[in-house]
Order: sequence, then C-alpha cells, then structure tokens
Amino acid sequence: MEKLASFQGILTFWLIAARIGGLFMSAPILDSSVLPRQVKVAFVLIFSFLLFPVVTLPEGFNFSGCPVDYILYFIKEIGLGVLLGYAIKLIFIGVQLSGQIIGLQMGLGMAEFFDPQVNWDMSVISQFKNTLAMMIFISFNAHYFCLKALVDSFALVPLGGLHLSSSLVREFTSMVGNIFAISLKAGVPVIVTLLLVQIVMGVINRVIPQINIFMISLPLKITVGIVMIGLSIPYFLYFLEGRFSSLYQNLILLVRIAGG
Repeated sequence: MEKLASFQGILTFWLIAARIGGLFMSAPILDSSVLPRQVKVAFVLIFSFLLFPVVTLPEGFNFSGCPVDYILYFIKEIGLGVLLGYAIKLIFIGVQLSGQIIGLQMGLGMAEFFDPQVNWDMSVISQFKNTLAMMIFISFNAHYFCLKALVDSFALVPLGGLHLSSSLVREFTSMVGNIFAISLKAGVPVIVTLLLVQIVMGVINRVIPQINIFMISLPLKITVGIVMIGLSIPYFLYFLEGRFSSLYQNLILLVRIAGG
C-alpha cells in the first residue's frame, strides 16, 4: 500500500477507477437507474482498490509531465470501459429489438411502459424478454466472464494504451450490426409463427370476405403470440447461453484490438 500513498500511485488508482467506472456506466444491470449512484461509486472504488496491487505500469510511464497528458489518459480509460460495457449491452439491445418486433406483430406496439432498467419506454414483450435475458445472464454467471475480461484488460491494454484504429472501429461496427441478427435469432419461432398467422388471415379474408377478419385477427395473434413465447422459452435459453458462453472471447478480442 506504500505505492498507493505516493502521488503517482494516487493518479494510477484513478486511472484504474476510470476504466472500471466506464464499464459501470454502460454495462447492462450496472447502468440501471434503479441502482443508486452511491452504490455504483462504492463498487468502482472497491474494485479499483482490489485491482490496484496487480496492475503494473508500462516502463517509462509517469505523470510528471503536462496535466493535459493525464487528462487524455483518463479519457482513454473511460472510453475503453464504456466500449467494453456497450459490447456486453449489444446482446440485450438485440433481445429488446426482438421483443419490439413481436409486440408489433401481436398488435401490442402501443402497450409501452417505462422500464427503469434501460431508462426508456419499452413494449411489454420487450420488457419480458429483457428481464428474462438478465435472469439468464446472472444464472449463467456471465457477469463473472465480464469481470474477468475487465481484469484481463489491464494486462492486455496497459493504462493509457488505448489505440483508436480502423480495426477497432470495424470490429465494434460489426458487433453493432449483429444486433439485427441477434433480434431475429432470439425471436425467430414467434416471429415466423405470427407471420404465418398473418398470411393465413389474409388468405381467409380474400376467400371469405364476409368474415370480419379484423375482429378475430387481433385476439388470435395475441393468443398465438403468448403461447409461442411460452413454448419458445427453452430455445431462447439455449440461444442466450450460446451468446453468453462466447462473450468472454469476444470481449478479449475487442480488448486486443483496442490495445493495438
């Protein structure tokens, strides 16, 4: 702890806290407004204190120069933490998008409520899928993978070692583009079933125009949608387990690219 008592040790501690704080600002569950700020700050300080003895500074790295350099290092550390947090959050955004698509297909697009977990209005189906995804995330111990990736990032990317390169932008853009693939794969059983129901309703409306198809299509789609959501939960669990099991490798790949 003598290292922490020095001026350079204090500055190093806050750089570590900046990277951890960036993760807490963007990672799912941790960025929720339900979690008090005092608790978030306490977690950041505790993790920083625990990691401080094992984080080594690169050779020739000191803060005796211009204070602007230290501010740039601080911003880099926050940026790397935010990058890791959003890389985790992209899976949940894809799940929420699948819920939005299913809700629109079921005719529940206007049934929205404020979700404190994500701090914006979401459809009831999106809230259900997002809550279920978070439960799977915790039960599968995927949060340990995220913390392990954060700890390993200090060895792969030393303090102030973030490099903004075209490879990093390309990799993160590719991860953002996968949101749509995740949303379709996460809800494909329900989405396809509701699409078939819509096609059948259209055919019936053309063949037997005397039937008021609008009176029966809405309750039918809601009923079929709820039944299919329940039946597809094992598939949803299997799909998310596959995504979460590869989460650590994806984060480490992103960290390696960020380190240049």
